[in-house]
Amino acid sequence: MAHGKPVLFYGSSITEGAHTTRPSNAYTALLSSWLDFDYYNLGFSGGAKGNPEIADFINTLDISAFVLDYDHNAPDVAHLEATHEPFFKKIREKNPNLPILMMTSPDFDYAPDKAERREVVRKTYENAVAAGDKNVYFLDGETFFGTEDRHSCTSDTCHPNDLGHYRMAKVILPVMRKMLENK
Repeated sequence: MAHGKPVLFYGSSITEGAHTTRPSNAYTALLSSWLDFDYYNLGFSGGAKGNPEIADFINTLDISAFVLDYDHNAPDVAHLEATHEPFFKKIREKNPNLPILMMTSPDFDYAPDKAERREVVRKTYENAVAAGDKNVYFLDGETFFGTEDRHSCTSDTCHPNDLGHYRMAKVILPVMRKMLENK
């Protein structure tokens, strides 16, 4: 592996790779292959909700970068508001130089509260930047599927299929490359 320490992804069933035809088609696996890094996939179908105990566990691991991608699993916007920034700060407190990417869910077209959720994640990011954090990144999930044939990117209007994961990986790729180069 070109990068000695693994990247850690924390998120939903989308992060887990649900609805791909094989595990190697998940965006996490594609990025790992393209950029030659090992990774931990803490994608929990319905279970990633920004629990502080998970942040404590993540803080015990020696990783090269962290992708925070759980907004899809938050039961509602209020839960996301109550957990997202504290979760990020718990990680940042123990890992002041760790590159951290915050992402929002890609199924933007089909859920009315996605804009509100995106703003919660964006606020965490903007607050970090305003506080002087120079190693934090943000990607808007609405951009992941592009503009052409967006409806072909999910299997159920929620979970990306192989095409959706591929398009996600292509958008995340330059940011992930920058994160790993800045290590």
